[in-house]
Amino acid sequence: MMDHVIPKPELINGYSLHRMVAGLAAGSPALFCDNGDHILIRTDKPITKFPRSVNIPSDGDVIAFRLKACVADRKGGRNIYPAIGDWRTRRAWLDAQGSKEGFDVLAVHVDGNREHVTASSGRKFWIDSTSFTGVLKVTDPVKFSSALVRGVGRVGKAFGNGMLVI
Repeated sequence: MMDHVIPKPELINGYSLHRMVAGLAAGSPALFCDNGDHILIRTDKPITKFPRSVNIPSDGDVIAFRLKACVADRKGGRNIYPAIGDWRTRRAWLDAQGSKEGFDVLAVHVDGNREHVTASSGRKFWIDSTSFTGVLKVTDPVKFSSALVRGVGRVGKAFGNGMLVI
């Protein structure tokens, strides 16, 4: 798995970025992270001349991380998002994800927000967009490496959510 950094075109965001990344990955699984003036893309597809290999940490490694995720609970077929100021629910969600994905959160700053989205059909809606910045400890390298490839969480990956940046 490789991380590729490419310049981001002005005024492109949300689902349009997803379509662009999907085109670059040409059918290979890919995650992306919008970093303002550039995009970080994680895939096994060769995209750039000098990609950076994603290092898989060992059991017990303590590392800094960044994650933008859509924190959502599912009830009655609908996504239920926590209130903007509810950092405790977001932290509990991240702890639960860590248990499934092979890491423990040691310290974290949580910033809850909403991202307004316009679908290709013109329909407008919003999704949760929570930023996590902190330190984690790897408890299961196999599960953790899978999280680096698949992403964290089940909602919003088409909008740049879920990529665990270490």
